[in-house]
Amino acid sequence: MRVPAERSRVPAERSRVPAERSRAATGIMCAVTAKPAAGPLVLRPATRSDLDTLLEFRLAMLEAVFPRDTSAPATDAALLREANERWLGEHLGLDFQAWMADLDGRTVASAGLLWFPHPPGPNNPGGLEAYILNVYTLLEARRLGAARALMELLVDAAKAAGVRRIWLRASEDGRPLYESMGFRAGNYMELTTR
Repeated sequence: MRVPAERSRVPAERSRVPAERSRAATGIMCAVTAKPAAGPLVLRPATRSDLDTLLEFRLAMLEAVFPRDTSAPATDAALLREANERWLGEHLGLDFQAWMADLDGRTVASAGLLWFPHPPGPNNPGGLEAYILNVYTLLEARRLGAARALMELLVDAAKAAGVRRIWLRASEDGRPLYESMGFRAGNYMELTTR
């Protein structure tokens, strides 16, 4: 895969950002009609200046999806924050792209794509896959269309890059949206080790 010019400082083996860009390359305005007081929803690519917001949204999403289990060993919140902060800083703009949704000048949602090289197969001869992650909307901004608009943008970006397999992990809150967009449970099994 050819590395985009703006990523040329990154070794080719680490860069998984497709050279093709879709409408995600610039801010996009979407009409929001769910609440008349809300202005237009603006979707834009995340930049390094969004790292703090991406981190806060990711930690909030993790808390919602993985509530504290008192029977499991405790996870050190400071270590989790530090590890996620480091990961976002290392991967944003390389193999991870994120987009933000702004409403009335405030960031209310985000979502990201992790470009995942996979050996080619019958259903994905190109091999490149896109893993959607960090889909999160602030509680007060839910049901305004931000998550759907971001998801549509992510799917369009993946399709424009030639991706044939897009996958994600669904929370109970997000599952109806993903299913309405055509996502279905597959044949993958998972083992979590400790």
